Amino acid sequence: MMQATVSQVSQGIYEYIPTEDVVGYLLRERSMLAWAIDGASSLTAAPFMTYEDITDAGWFARRLGQLLEKQFQDVPFSKAQLHHGLQILRAEYRHDGGDAQPIWAWPVAAATVVEIDRTTEQAHISIYRYADCFVEVFQGTPPSVNHSARPAQLPSIYDVWKPYSGFQGHKLVDLRQRRMQQQKGECSTALTLNPASAMNAVEEQRGIATPAHIVLGSDGLSRVWDTYQLMTNEQAMDLIVQQGLPSLLQVLRYFEAIALTGSADLKRRDDASGIHIFLA
Repeated sequence: MMQATVSQVSQGIYEYIPTEDVVGYLLRERSMLAWAIDGASSLTAAPFMTYEDITDAGWFARRLGQLLEKQFQDVPFSKAQLHHGLQILRAEYRHDGGDAQPIWAWPVAAATVVEIDRTTEQAHISIYRYADCFVEVFQGTPPSVNHSARPAQLPSIYDVWKPYSGFQGHKLVDLRQRRMQQQKGECSTALTLNPASAMNAVEEQRGIATPAHIVLGSDGLSRVWDTYQLMTNEQAMDLIVQQGLPSLLQVLRYFEAIALTGSADLKRRDDASGIHIFLA
């Protein structure tokens, strides 16, 4: 049976507001489950609405991670079982005071969940994507990386939290309308407190030869290639394979510290998290 080695990174952008990303994994005797969850940015006037010390999005991401760890301890991931879990979280949120919030303020999350069968030389992976968390797979020998190109270590730099994530006017109205549609199960593959959203996953089945590297993460981390275009996703995987997942986070935060990455009125950076699995 193949062996698995796991490393994780997670870094928020606010000093006093916990990250709304969650990554984790569950190692079973013959299989494993891994997940990356990204709570959607708040559209409220204050960060803490239902809970005293965490945003609703942060609560949802954490409870989803805890739910996955509990529900799938002994059984493979299934959308039907997640559907049942979301019923539990919906009731919990309402009990905690969620009914006092407008429906557009109810939490939404992107997620990628990967089920890995480790019983054979060729691993079988089942991928479940909810909105825009990513998964990348690398097989083979990576090319050498220029170690001298690594950026200098940076101190932690925190952003100032902005009400409504900086959105105003028609854009804010449109985003709130979209959140209401998401809670109703319309126009989205994201996870919400509507249990039916568990069935929204875009699924993929793959067989991969080992050794192999699998990386999951939030779109805050994939900004390296899909937003800033600092490198391709293949080059990012090369970097992770050779220097580890923290090296990619370092590249991301270094660039965001020295470059203008968006309007100062908006949320210019994002929480960034990832999990790296090496199957030997």
